[in-house]
Amino acid sequence: MKNISAFAKYIGIWVLRGLLNIFNLFPIKNNRVMFYSFNGKKYSCNPKCISDILLNKDDVEIYWAFKEPDKIDTDAGIKKVKYRSLRYYYLAKTSKAVVFNVQGYGELARRKGQVFIQTWHASNGYKKVGNFKGIARKLNLMGHRDYSYVLSGAKSMTERRVRGSMGFTGEIIPGTPRMDLLINKNDDSIVEKVQSVLGYKKDNKLVLYAPTWRTGRSGASYILDYESVINALKKKFGGEWTVAVRLHPNVKDRAVLNSEKVVDATDYPDMQELLYAADVLISDYSSCIWDYSFTYKPCFLFCYDLDEYYSEKSFDLPIEDWRFPISKTNEELAQQIIDYNEDEFRQQMQKHHEDMGALEDGCATERVCSLILDVIRKA
Repeated sequence: MKNISAFAKYIGIWVLRGLLNIFNLFPIKNNRVMFYSFNGKKYSCNPKCISDILLNKDDVEIYWAFKEPDKIDTDAGIKKVKYRSLRYYYLAKTSKAVVFNVQGYGELARRKGQVFIQTWHASNGYKKVGNFKGIARKLNLMGHRDYSYVLSGAKSMTERRVRGSMGFTGEIIPGTPRMDLLINKNDDSIVEKVQSVLGYKKDNKLVLYAPTWRTGRSGASYILDYESVINALKKKFGGEWTVAVRLHPNVKDRAVLNSEKVVDATDYPDMQELLYAADVLISDYSSCIWDYSFTYKPCFLFCYDLDEYYSEKSFDLPIEDWRFPISKTNEELAQQIIDYNEDEFRQQMQKHHEDMGALEDGCATERVCSLILDVIRKA
C-alpha cells in the first residue's frame, strides 16, 4: 500500500512540475531572490541569515514565502507571499535565486538561468535520515535534484548527507550562515533580548533544554528533573539559574512547567539566539549540540530513552564518538554536571571537530551572499 501511495505521489509531482513550466514563458527577474524556511513555517535559520545581509543591498528584491504570511513579522523591505500559492510558483520560477533549508516537495524544478541554494537546517548531523529504496528513493532524490549549490558544515556532513542521502554531486559551499553568530560571538545584545522575551531575571544564568523530536511524544513525556538540574548547576557553578525548555516544532503539546524557575522557549523564533544566550545546554540527539560545541560551553546529553531511540532511528555515528557527557537518568545527569571539567571538555570538542572535519570558520554568510550578488550582478 505504501508503494502505491509513493508511486502516485511520484507521478503527481512529475505532472505538477510539467504544469508549472508554463511560468518559464515569463522572464527571470535578475535581482529577485526567493526565500523559504521549513517549508514556509518560519522566518529563520540559514535563509534568514542570508536575507538579513542582502536586505542592505539596494539592487536586491527579496521575497519570503510563508504558509501564513499575515502571522509572520519580518524585517522592513521584505515582500511576502503565501507558500505554494499560484503567485508563489510564479515568483519562484521567475526569481534569479531561490534559497531554502529543507528538501521541499520536489515540484519546483530549476529552470535554465536560475540558481537554487540548499542551505539545509543543520551544519552537521548524527541521526540517520533514512535508507530509501525503490520508489521512495526516487521521491527522495526528486526533492534534491535541482540544487545548484549545497551548504555543508563538516566533511562528515558532506559524505553522509549531501553526497549520501541527498545524492548531490555538485559544488559544496563550506560553512553554514547560522553558525557564524556562535563562532564569532560578536553580539551580546542578543543575551538581553533573550532575557527580555523569556522574562527571566537579568542576573540569572540560563540552561537551555532542547530535546529532539520523538514520534508520538508530547511535551509531558520529557522527564528532565528541572530542580535536580538547577541544584547541580548551583553546586558546580554557583549563582541562580533558569531553565528554558525548547521543544521541537513537531511537538504540538507543550512541556509541563511546574516551577517558577522554568520558562517556555518553544516559540522563540531563533534557536541560534537561544544557544548564544545559554550558559549550559542539555539536549540528546539533536544537531543543536554540534552548533553549541563551537561555543565550548558545557553541553550534556540526557538520553533517558537511548536504547529505544537507537532501535527506532539509529545513528550514523556511535553516540560515544560524539564526545559529549552522556546520562540516562536524572541522577546521572546531576553527577555529570558536578563532575564537569572545562579543560577536558574543550579538548573533547576540539577532537570532535577534527573527527568530523569541521568546515565552519564564521564567514559562511559572507560567502553565500557574495555568490548570490555575483550571480545577480553578472546576469
